[in-house]
Amino acid sequence: MTGSAPNPSSTGLVYCIIVTYNGIAWVEKCLNSLIRSSYPLTVLVVDNCSTDSTVPTIRENFPQVRLIGTEKNLGFGQANNIGMQIALEEGASHVFLLNQDAWVEKDTILDLVNAQLKDPRFGILSPVHLNGAGTALDHYFSGYLLRSDLKEWVGAALLGRSLLSPVISTSFVNAAAWLISAECLRRTGGFDPIFFHYGEDLNYSQRVLYHNFLIGIHMDTRICHDRELRLAGPVATAIQRKRDKIHFLNQACDIRHAGYWTLILRRSLRHSLLMLRNLFDKDKLAFNFYMAKTAVSHASSIGRSRRSAKGKLPFLSTGK
Repeated sequence: MTGSAPNPSSTGLVYCIIVTYNGIAWVEKCLNSLIRSSYPLTVLVVDNCSTDSTVPTIRENFPQVRLIGTEKNLGFGQANNIGMQIALEEGASHVFLLNQDAWVEKDTILDLVNAQLKDPRFGILSPVHLNGAGTALDHYFSGYLLRSDLKEWVGAALLGRSLLSPVISTSFVNAAAWLISAECLRRTGGFDPIFFHYGEDLNYSQRVLYHNFLIGIHMDTRICHDRELRLAGPVATAIQRKRDKIHFLNQACDIRHAGYWTLILRRSLRHSLLMLRNLFDKDKLAFNFYMAKTAVSHASSIGRSRRSAKGKLPFLSTGK
């Protein structure tokens, strides 16, 4: 159900932030969908040193889009931080983070803004994520949805009842399309630089919940997220190392839970013992050495991350 458009002069500005990196395959579709949005937007692209034609395409075809280029690839989180800092400084009421390989429907942002204004407890609202063709749920999003507070919505749908709100609560949904309120942004801050790419949205969600905001999925809104080709293929050792490292950092940096030193010691001891067990297996020995080293070498940065996350405007105004 689409609500009436709020008056931007009374509700403030919505800044849409897109981080691009060699995104020529999607950027025109992404930006065109935002230009057609029924809610007026300030669109800000932060380009992470693309080497393809992304930047000249935006400059030539989208003069209404603000474009900021970085001197190096900062990763997803830090590039978004640049845009979020600007949005706060210029008085935005909300920021909408959108992946370069995603696009919105005409009323997606309008409905998200209306829902957030109706229930300000929600610091983050996300639409339903479809695949690139719009024919099914996005592969990973379907898993997040199943772990959400879906019971009431499913029951109402099966019984033909209407809910007072189409928004369901969840503990996590990936940051391919997030509407964040300015109040939530001021209290939660930006993305933690300990995460370069992947894991930063889970850490951010943990911090949003720590600050007593809710995270919601608006079941009547849609985006398409075109990433099927990148989901395929075998999991290489290097990829598994990266995933295990990110999982460990997410656990250790979760400020909702104390005792992170215990986690670090347990992780390093576990992998040290597995090294002894697999002395004659070169691959397993190398993997467990890497994980034990990761736990120990990141101890100080994890402590710094947790302390910073509880401060004022962490990872934005401090520049750390």
